[in-house]
Amino acid sequence: MNVYNENIVRLIRLYLAGSISDEEKTVLESWVEEREENRCFFKEMLRDNRFASEFPEFRDIDMEKGWSCFLNRTQVRKPKLFTRVLKYVAAVVIPVAIGLAVWLAGKDVTLAPQQIGGVICPGMNKATLILSDGVKVSLGKSEVREIRLEEGRRVRRTEGGLVYEDGGNGKKIELNYNTLQIPKGGEFHLTLSDGTQVTLNSATDLRYPVIFDENERRVFLSGEAYFEVATDSTRPFYVMTDEVQVQVYGTSFNVNTRRPEGIQTVLESGKVGIKAIRSGNECVLKPGELACFDPKDGSMAIRQVDPRQYLAWVKGVFAFEDETLENIMTTLSLWYDVEVFYQTESVKQLHFSGYLGRYKEIQNIFDVITESTGVLFSVKGRTIVISR
Repeated sequence: MNVYNENIVRLIRLYLAGSISDEEKTVLESWVEEREENRCFFKEMLRDNRFASEFPEFRDIDMEKGWSCFLNRTQVRKPKLFTRVLKYVAAVVIPVAIGLAVWLAGKDVTLAPQQIGGVICPGMNKATLILSDGVKVSLGKSEVREIRLEEGRRVRRTEGGLVYEDGGNGKKIELNYNTLQIPKGGEFHLTLSDGTQVTLNSATDLRYPVIFDENERRVFLSGEAYFEVATDSTRPFYVMTDEVQVQVYGTSFNVNTRRPEGIQTVLESGKVGIKAIRSGNECVLKPGELACFDPKDGSMAIRQVDPRQYLAWVKGVFAFEDETLENIMTTLSLWYDVEVFYQTESVKQLHFSGYLGRYKEIQNIFDVITESTGVLFSVKGRTIVISR
């Protein structure tokens, strides 16, 4: 693990802002000369175009010229081109300091960790299965490997989640529904009887038939889930929420009913139709598009997005793009199963962009935000207190 101390972080900030003193610049230059990795990191910070595009104060800075001047001053050979290391980089919109600190977090570096009153670990694979007769089965680290259902049918518990057998699909049958409940601090994977794959996020409920009938495939969602729908042109697949119906024939997409701005559907591949249940208005999404339904006024907005940002949670990454601290903490509270209390209301509106590991202790994220903004976090039991 690489360690960049607080002073180096501060000096790079000052250098980028153009307010570094001669004495501080000498210290920074000495650090850059110490190791090739230090020099590569510093160069990357100068070359990162997002500083010019996201922060007005950097728009007039010639990054290439800045790097050349720095090389002349330190009299070192310009390093070879290297693969960009910002695969999981983070920057904050307000203030500039976050850009550097979360970049470091993306490289898994340590920034003078702040001591907090407890270790809060990330969520894990767990759920509760509610059978059609009301019987509940806990699906944590249980030894349960097979669950008997109605009419002698079975569902297998595997390391990957739950797998329903496929017998009976396409026949006229009486539908029996199961419900999978994912608690706060949990996630789970489900294979439906038609082969459709579903990944469910924390605080999510999915109600679905044990076996689909001959006419359609319909499930009911509250929360967030990623679907990879098995192709079946004769039986459309529907995802029902309280306000929106999503219709597909064979595709991959994400549905989130928890966003403050409305119900979001993001299409990764294939084709889906989004219908507002109350008005009946429908639109069709193409890959790379997001539909957001606002239940307050019944409007449906569509825009082009990068689906990877909205599917990152399935890959084990938090992806935040110009998110408020309040929205970020809402997401973290569901995954880490904590409550959040703000002593300083104004910090809720700080905006961040960043990519951070989903399976790390929450303290790693707190360290980055604290180092960069001065926002303070303390833990009291399972309550996070935020102040400034």
